[in-house]
Amino acid sequence: MTSVPPDAAATTTRSPVLGWRHVAVLVTGPLALAIAGVTHPAHLTSESADWWRDLHVVMLPLFPLLAINVWVLLRGVWAGVDGIVAVGARVLAFVYAAFYTALDVLAGIANGALVEASTSSGFDVSEPKSIIFGQGGDLAEVGVYSLLASSALVGVVYVRRFGLRMLPGSLVLLASSYSFIDSHVYPVRGVVTMLGFGVAAVLLAVPAVWASRTKQASPAADRGVGC
Repeated sequence: MTSVPPDAAATTTRSPVLGWRHVAVLVTGPLALAIAGVTHPAHLTSESADWWRDLHVVMLPLFPLLAINVWVLLRGVWAGVDGIVAVGARVLAFVYAAFYTALDVLAGIANGALVEASTSSGFDVSEPKSIIFGQGGDLAEVGVYSLLASSALVGVVYVRRFGLRMLPGSLVLLASSYSFIDSHVYPVRGVVTMLGFGVAAVLLAVPAVWASRTKQASPAADRGVGC
């Protein structure tokens, strides 16, 4: 009878492989976005236009970090059913990053610059501003629902790999993604939503770190996991 090599068997059931440095990476994006969100103007006006624009320039590299979190959480998961689910989550996270960045550029940077310019020119920009907001919102909708689906798939992988102890973190991640659909980073809900992403990442990643360390401490596991 042909037996499956230990390293092949381990690879097909490989859990996310994380270290403490990955936990630090996972909380960086949500925390930075929460801090930025505290200063987010409630409305785009001639008085807030310059900061509205500048803030969205600052957040331009920050929003994709939520997508990077998905990739970090699924580090090492490529084979088997979980690998297929993980690839789907990664693709959806990429879609989120691409489409939500469009919202940041259009509704944030472009509209902020437009309103700021209108202050000195005296032109009425209410109509083009509304059009740009609408276009940005349409693109963002694709992004946020992609992130919601991606988060659900992350939860599936973690519950399958580690059991029901991962349910709280999975639910917090899903709730944060759902809230993000219409909260952006506006205070107060948007800020809490960003913090929720960070809390969810910690709840999921810390047990994964301990599991990785336990496997590394076992000679048998070392021979089975590979690199």
